Amino acid sequence: MKTRSLSGSLCARAALLFIVVILTGSKVQAQTTVPFTLYNNSAYADGNVYVAVVGIINDNHVWIDPKTGAVNLMNVSNNTVPGPVINGNQGPGGNGRYANCFAKLSEIPNKVINIPGIAGCRILISFNSQLYLYFFGASGSPSGYAAPNLANPTDPNQGIRFETIELTNASNGLWVNTTRVDSYQYPMGLEVWGNGGFYQKVGELLPHSQILSQWQSTAPADFAGCYDAANGIIKFPSKTAAFQSGAQANYFGSYIDAIWSKYQNGNLVFNAGDAGTWSGRVSGNVFTFTRTSDGQVGTISRKPTNLEAMEGSGVMATGGQWDKVVQAQICAAINRHAIDLTLATGATQDFSSASKYYQTSPYNWYCKFWHRSDISLNSLTYAFCYDDVFNHSSTINATSPLRTTITIGGFSGITASGAAIAYKDCNYTGYAVGLSPGTYTLSQLNALGILNDDISSIKVTSGYKVTLYKHDNFGGSTLVLTADDNCLVDNNMNDSTSSLKIESNTNTSSIVVQAEDYNYMSGVATEATTDAGGGLDVGWIEAGDWMSYNVTIPATGTYRVDYRVASPNANTTLRLEKDAGATQLGTVTIPNTGGWQNWGNVSHTVTLPAGTYSIGIATATGGFNLNYLTITGVASAARMAVQTVKTEDGNTAVTLSPNPVTEQLHLRNNDKVRALSIYDISGHQVMKVKSPGNTISVSSLTPGVYIITIDRKDGVQKQVKILKQ
Repeated sequence: MKTRSLSGSLCARAALLFIVVILTGSKVQAQTTVPFTLYNNSAYADGNVYVAVVGIINDNHVWIDPKTGAVNLMNVSNNTVPGPVINGNQGPGGNGRYANCFAKLSEIPNKVINIPGIAGCRILISFNSQLYLYFFGASGSPSGYAAPNLANPTDPNQGIRFETIELTNASNGLWVNTTRVDSYQYPMGLEVWGNGGFYQKVGELLPHSQILSQWQSTAPADFAGCYDAANGIIKFPSKTAAFQSGAQANYFGSYIDAIWSKYQNGNLVFNAGDAGTWSGRVSGNVFTFTRTSDGQVGTISRKPTNLEAMEGSGVMATGGQWDKVVQAQICAAINRHAIDLTLATGATQDFSSASKYYQTSPYNWYCKFWHRSDISLNSLTYAFCYDDVFNHSSTINATSPLRTTITIGGFSGITASGAAIAYKDCNYTGYAVGLSPGTYTLSQLNALGILNDDISSIKVTSGYKVTLYKHDNFGGSTLVLTADDNCLVDNNMNDSTSSLKIESNTNTSSIVVQAEDYNYMSGVATEATTDAGGGLDVGWIEAGDWMSYNVTIPATGTYRVDYRVASPNANTTLRLEKDAGATQLGTVTIPNTGGWQNWGNVSHTVTLPAGTYSIGIATATGGFNLNYLTITGVASAARMAVQTVKTEDGNTAVTLSPNPVTEQLHLRNNDKVRALSIYDISGHQVMKVKSPGNTISVSSLTPGVYIITIDRKDGVQKQVKILKQ
């Protein structure tokens, strides 16, 4: 195992990420808490996926309980889990015990972990077993934790597949990335949403088996040994015997020698983008650079070794701020073979031109592989320590983050659905975003991951009409589509859409029933939705839960019912019924949409009688969220309306907080309440309070989920689901 602390991170470039925190103040906990949703798109069941979160808050090493979100200081007393003992290695504690900090994905409520302000954070995800970390303590020496060290054959983590998400949540935003710096073990995906329409997505596009197959069929002999067939992983070259001490131990040696030799007699001048233009020369063995704009100096103290050049370690990660800027640029240029030795000394070289990367040997073929556009979305990945030079890494920086989704297993097989599906490229390729009926300004499209002037093809579900607008807020020239269009070039609308509308294209009227507008329900709760249009959706839907709605159907006939749903689970079901469940109208299967707030549509056709009555939505499986349903007459031009039901006025709404709760619930507008009853999940009443005050003690309740029924004095009744911790 190897000790992991602020100074002992995966690679030196991580220290640059930590500088972000240092420069903006050490009180990182003041940053907005960001919910991270874990979406399982892997071949592993939720019960076989393990998650831990470790990091640094206010200079203390901490771990976050994935099940509760509680932040805990690392302590040797956390080391209670017995781990494997390989060839007598009892671990740092000498007793074969390791940190009890992992939770199964199936144990994490809603598969969401709330991440507070934190530095040097790692979300560790392992398969079929937890990882065996050892906690030294929160501060002092030693502190931090001992992490997996697969170079050690007696490490207890040998043979355990795992992946890592790296992040810092600081006052200047969220910085988060996937990583291939040490190895590839399983596909991963990452999405971040933020205020102002921010959305960015990175990750692998192919399933695990295809990635391994692509590597084996294309890797040159020098890099073939990076593939570990026994464990089904691909190691970074410097982690293999061939590059450490074998045939490739001097892989970059001739290139590095040529660079140091050429620039003893003239200057290497290069453009470092935002860091300015630098000019440098070798004297003795020291490469000294000066920034032309202000005279700042950065040095590389000697010629790097092969491993230092590949890893960004040693002399490529030491010294002051400007030393590290220069070292990052030269390290990246060596791995990409971006220093053109055919150019005369003194000529300015442009290291930012990606078309010149990985063209001339020697270069880091491992990195080239991960930057393939069919492997990594938009060719962005963190394949070596300084892959962020000129923004080719998988780092996402959201200055005002709202939420994040980690897709375990990458994006392979995830399909969009909706009344229309917008695609980045022609022939229905590139990213795909499903859209429900409604209007979408540019900011709303951005929030869903659709960039300005970026739609090139679109699929339109039968019965709908899509209007594309050249300008934001539904202005400029338009294109109306009622069928699929595989390329918008011939319509002069390719990469030209800034807003759009999706409407029903039938002669019948439709009605949208908001899921939260039920008149009765059992077991569910409402929450804010990120779906287009905002508002609330109904969540926490479990097996046996139901909701009822009053509708008026003017004529007996056939109707299409569309449900706006979101679910990280496959094969959940929903049924439509009436007569308190005695009449079954139809059942639909809800697919895995990619997360609790990744929305799609499912529909079925039912026969409805004329009249005003209640319809119900029930489920035998649960495991999905519902935003609204749309009822559209298929065979008649029926006019439908939802019967008005008595609801709470916004100014007098009765609310409970906090949720989850530990000791006391605070009741807003308690003077409007006649009685409040609390039921356990099996339906047994455990508490009833008449004319409650503004606080209610729940300290006597055992931890778990409870349903609270609030009976107002004006006759309105509402139910709220709470989590008692």
